Amino acid sequence: MSLDRRLRIASAYMRTRLEARRLTDRKALAAHQQRLWRRLAPTLARTPALASLAGRPLADFPVVEPAEARADFAAWNSLGLDEASARAAAEAAERGEAPAQGRGFDAGFSTGSSGGERGLFVTTAHERDEYLGASLGKLIPPMRLLRPLRVALILRAGGSLYSDVTGAGVRFLHLGLDESAETQLQILKAFDPTHLVAPPHVLASLARELERRVSWRPALDRLFYGAEPIGRREAVWLAQAFGRAPQPIYQATEGFLGAPCAHGTLHLNEDSLIIEQEPFEGSDRWRPVITDLRRTSQPMVRVRLDDLLQTRREPCPCGSAHLAVEPVEGRVGDVWRFPGVLVFPREVDDALEAALGPSERWTAWGSPQGVTLSAATLSLRDLGATALRGLLQTRGVVIPIRTAPEPDPPFGPKRRRVRWAP
Repeated sequence: MSLDRRLRIASAYMRTRLEARRLTDRKALAAHQQRLWRRLAPTLARTPALASLAGRPLADFPVVEPAEARADFAAWNSLGLDEASARAAAEAAERGEAPAQGRGFDAGFSTGSSGGERGLFVTTAHERDEYLGASLGKLIPPMRLLRPLRVALILRAGGSLYSDVTGAGVRFLHLGLDESAETQLQILKAFDPTHLVAPPHVLASLARELERRVSWRPALDRLFYGAEPIGRREAVWLAQAFGRAPQPIYQATEGFLGAPCAHGTLHLNEDSLIIEQEPFEGSDRWRPVITDLRRTSQPMVRVRLDDLLQTRREPCPCGSAHLAVEPVEGRVGDVWRFPGVLVFPREVDDALEAALGPSERWTAWGSPQGVTLSAATLSLRDLGATALRGLLQTRGVVIPIRTAPEPDPPFGPKRRRVRWAP
């Protein structure tokens, strides 16, 4: 790694740590956000979709859906890139090919939905180093950097964004989602990670494999999950299997949105983002509207996400001024909607985990005509149907509940156990 890269990563790390100490109240945080917003104006002026509003207050910008930004890639980047060039670069990165010399950008795909849709993103070497330094600043305390870090990431795709950062005391290992749990464990054993990042359904598969193996257990400093919701009982089970409680990382194509503090509480990254709260249908949930204050290659300004967030009721012991939220429970489109009644994904998840146990695989589809529960065995399906019937009856909903065998394969790149089919 070049000296310039090391300095950029170290600078982003130190800035992140110092801002955490300096921005100790909401007033200071808001002033900091406004300074970053003013600095972003030249970038917005180079972004066709936003250029006409550059220099204006954030409230003057329209709220957009992610699909709107994806539909016109050329208009939503400041580098003058067309979608075909960026997509070709992203596909080359997934094949493990080295970036073209002088290209000036890197590209990749997000994990995508269960339906296979993938978000295309671009970044620069400077942004990548900034991201790495800020991520380490959020997740790794300074004293821990005195010892080597070995970070294993089990993701849909690797590429240059997750390459091995040699010479900086940090090594990254990427494993694909298509590897079997047995193979993943063999590779992890050889790598001996200090930190592991994976979607909950992958951690669950590894935990089942660990229950069958007694020859090795990972000795992790921290265990992180992302990309999909985790069950509350599932989290306890995974903590027992790995010896570390899984902690949430909130990341999307739209940016690095949240990270856990030392207590495991998810805090939104408001030192780099403005996150507006759009109330969800009179409930205590809300949708985040994201403005990334540091991203320059592909600006994100007032992008409304489909995630359901809920502000944490109790203050976090860490005392951070950054908003503390519950882990993301699902998407707006996954809420079950019956006449006059909303049933949220976490409610369904809690009911089925209580009935089936945290380690079982299942999916539950709600619709106006009824609910379909899929699970591996007839006994599990019967137990789950009884639990769902009880949950819905407490909400005044009486509706048919059908059962079906577990789908094969049970999940795509992202697990969505609770869904709604209008």
